[in-house]
Amino acid sequence: MKKLILDVEVLLKNNWKVVLVLAIVFYLSYYYTDIKKGIIDGCLDREITKMNR
Repeated sequence: MKKLILDVEVLLKNNWKVVLVLAIVFYLSYYYTDIKKGIIDGCLDREITKMNR
């Protein structure tokens, strides 16, 4: 268990910027429906106007 905690600490120390970016992207895409809708529409290759009709 102690080894796991040390590994997590090293991971966060060395890659804190990446973890922060991932957390911000997750937060924005989870809590803002317009952003989520845009990501989903982009992945499914749909236009936003088609969904609003």
